[in-house]
Amino acid sequence: MERLKHEIALLEMRREQLRIHLISFRGRHHAEARKVRFVLNAMGARLKALKRFAIATGTIGRSKPTLH
Repeated sequence: MERLKHEIALLEMRREQLRIHLISFRGRHHAEARKVRFVLNAMGARLKALKRFAIATGTIGRSKPTLH
């Protein structure tokens, strides 16, 4: 289960990096911006599924305090 927590943390950090990268594009319709948005959406779906699994298995809880 530690691996699951680690994967969630890594995905959240990578998603934040991509959000910052996306801000750097001036044109909304820039080809690279579209690719980054697509990857962000896929990461969001994966994170949502991993978090649901972690909550269902008791790995993480909604009421537990976190440091971040």
